[in-house]
Amino acid sequence: MNGSLSVWTRPRSYGDVVGKHLPLALLSGVALLVAEFVPLHLLPMRSCTFLDLTGYPCPFCGFSRSFWAMARWDWAYAFHEAPLACLFYMAVVLTFAVNALGLLLGRQIRVSRLLWPQGISARWVFIVISVLLLLNWCYRLSMGLK
Repeated sequence: MNGSLSVWTRPRSYGDVVGKHLPLALLSGVALLVAEFVPLHLLPMRSCTFLDLTGYPCPFCGFSRSFWAMARWDWAYAFHEAPLACLFYMAVVLTFAVNALGLLLGRQIRVSRLLWPQGISARWVFIVISVLLLLNWCYRLSMGLK
């Protein structure tokens, strides 16, 4: 198990596997299917309130367009719109793949300590995500993107 990125265990019942993996498989799978098969202009989305009030894009502006562009393999446009959305899309794809694999194989899969050391707290994860959002926002503002 040393050096392994994940830990696979055989639970007492398949119900344990379903309870662990089905919610995330459904959530990430639906997000990927909607991005693939529903055109962006058909989604009931509002315009950005922050953009309407200030004239500047919010830290999340461009994420939807990037997500849909990546579903259509237009990675250049997606990266231009919101580089952080590319990481988010890959995380959703990886989440779906791991959870679907766990369901198919009947195993509980979790991230090992190699990828998620015991000392990492939710506070540090929040700080890193906040900094990444701030950098993505600065990029969009510097590029003049709305």
